[in-house]
Amino acid sequence: MRLLIVSNRLPVSVYKEKNEYKFTKSAGGLVSGLSDFLAGLGKSESDIDDYIWMGWPGTTVQKEDEDFISEKVQKEYKASPVFFSQRLMDKVYYGFCNRTIWPLFHYFPNYANFENEYWDEYKNMNEIFCDEVLKIAKSGDIIWVHDYHLMLLPAMLRKKINNPVGFFLHIPFPSYEMYRLFPKESRNQILEGLLGADLVGFHTHDYAQYFLHTVLRILGIENHMGTIDLPDRMVRVGTFPMGIEYNKFHNMDVSPYHSAKPGAGQPKIVLSVDRLDYSKGIVKRLQGFELFLKNNPEWHGKVFMNMILVPSRTGVTAYKQIKRRLDELVGNINGNYGTVNWTPIIYQYTSLPHKQLIAQYRMSDVSLITPLRDGMNLVAKEYVASLKDGKGMLILSEFAGAAKELSETIIINPNNVSEIADAIYEALNMPEEDQIHRNEQMQKRLKRYNVTRWANDFVENLLDIYKASTITAEEKFLKPEIADRLIEDYKKAARRIVLVNYDGTLVPYVKFPENAGPSADLINLLKNIEKNDKTDIVISSGRSKDELDAWLGEAPVNITAEHGIWIRDAESKEWKLFKPISNEWKEEILPILELYTDRLPGSFIEEKQYSISWHYHKADILQASFLSKEVNDYLLSLVTNIGLQVLHGRKTIEVSNAGINKGELAMHWISRKNYDFIMGIGSGWSDEMLFNTLPENAWSIAVGMLKTDARYVIKKQEDVIELLKTLQKF
Repeated sequence: MRLLIVSNRLPVSVYKEKNEYKFTKSAGGLVSGLSDFLAGLGKSESDIDDYIWMGWPGTTVQKEDEDFISEKVQKEYKASPVFFSQRLMDKVYYGFCNRTIWPLFHYFPNYANFENEYWDEYKNMNEIFCDEVLKIAKSGDIIWVHDYHLMLLPAMLRKKINNPVGFFLHIPFPSYEMYRLFPKESRNQILEGLLGADLVGFHTHDYAQYFLHTVLRILGIENHMGTIDLPDRMVRVGTFPMGIEYNKFHNMDVSPYHSAKPGAGQPKIVLSVDRLDYSKGIVKRLQGFELFLKNNPEWHGKVFMNMILVPSRTGVTAYKQIKRRLDELVGNINGNYGTVNWTPIIYQYTSLPHKQLIAQYRMSDVSLITPLRDGMNLVAKEYVASLKDGKGMLILSEFAGAAKELSETIIINPNNVSEIADAIYEALNMPEEDQIHRNEQMQKRLKRYNVTRWANDFVENLLDIYKASTITAEEKFLKPEIADRLIEDYKKAARRIVLVNYDGTLVPYVKFPENAGPSADLINLLKNIEKNDKTDIVISSGRSKDELDAWLGEAPVNITAEHGIWIRDAESKEWKLFKPISNEWKEEILPILELYTDRLPGSFIEEKQYSISWHYHKADILQASFLSKEVNDYLLSLVTNIGLQVLHGRKTIEVSNAGINKGELAMHWISRKNYDFIMGIGSGWSDEMLFNTLPENAWSIAVGMLKTDARYVIKKQEDVIELLKTLQKF
């Protein structure tokens, strides 16, 4: 089984020096983590035995050199480069990605910049990636798309191929209130793009929930326990905290670099390692260290901060500004507190080799990691894993994804300078036995859930949901050859009955129920089918008999209204009660629904003769999602012993007399004649009673939902009309 990894960057960076191309390993947690996982293929229980990594090589390559670069990286790095012009990367990477997505997803709206050109080029880059993936992908390949640069890609791929597609976001997903700051076009398309994947993964439960809430609020799509049911497939949203290759960090020989902790009489080391970024909280971190020095003069000369700042996005204005601010702050602290023999902050603006970085981890007494918002922060895990002697204390921001797993650290609010100062004091004074105990607990966890386990968990979940979705779709979809068989059965039958739901089946769902009247074409279609003496049509609906009379009164069809309380025969066109029932219960139920209507702006009550409907499609979707469940549960607790039923439909809850359902109604209509062709079509959960009641040889069809007891599924309401148009010919 082959894995296609698709990310913005390749694991190798290409650059030109003196007219010669050079190749070096790319930096970053994604490359580091996945490289460790890929290196272990064949040594674990994974079914993956081969891979290709697709991405941008990090530089603009001349057209005549593309073949050379492609052959080189494919042969030596199992990678396939995707080439772009420098202008495109500037507009996308430095534009939409880092001036729009990055600040909003990290809760820095003041840094966000919206330009239509950025968005257009972002779409363009995703389309180029799609074309390149299609050239490489084979049937059976697993496609794993990574990070915020390619959030439109899953949906683009879904339109072209049927491979399992997974997406993982390595940065935070923001709350709905932050996400909605995107312009309408981009915020909808990004969510739709992500839902093209079979599995969407996040580092923490919070990020996954924010995504699900945002999908509900913006697209109006609900989920059940993290699974989203789309008309033709299922999408699972899950939490997969990315790990590291624990043994590599814990056991690595870092010689010739010095890694021993300071001896007696030597200053202790507070380590700060970060990429230059405003989301990392470096300014507050320095201010916290400065406050620590101010509050604890006894520590002067006995501790210093080793600050390693890795250059990043030097072409973005906001990053230049933060660099100047940090330079000034370090200078002020060293100037105010330093002496001839002691410099409080050793400042390095550079990227260190891997071995040297691990040596820095081991020799530090404290690691100070205080991002204002971070997807995971693997540096925190690397520091803990590197401590061979178990001595050292991590101070970690509560807004880093890693804080969910590293609870034995000192967790702080990175916005609170006093908390940072107090945490430094606590860490420096913590007894060694406490340090060792805490680190041992975290090391066991990091060793158990390493990067290989993370990747395997994701891939296994991806294949599970893909298989469940694909198998169900294969079994359920009304394929052309099955439709031909249905039509043939219809043609041969002497007596035929078609039981069909109204809303969502004969007519599309609409925002305002009063706009759901049938078109002239639909009325003519129903008349044409009923012209044939062999065929009877039964239309079922939860609407009132007066409304259905106004819409369908002239059509020669049988009708049931208020979910079967009223029935109308096509010949007599007279309404009759299906069963003797009472409506005295309405006096008890109406005040309850009125109370909830007051609590949920936009909801309203529709009172019919023998039923009451509570509609909430005009209300705030998130508030309605929660409150409707409360209404449903409350009503169910009341009606159990008083002969009523509660029907929870599409953004509506209806209370009516019990003992009447679509299954019972179907038997009423079917028993009137000796039908040798029976077909039931519906689009809601109440139609499941119809599907379960129909004889085994009946044709049962659900519209737009894979999880159904119907024998077959069609994707859209329009497909129902096309099927009926075909049947009218016979």
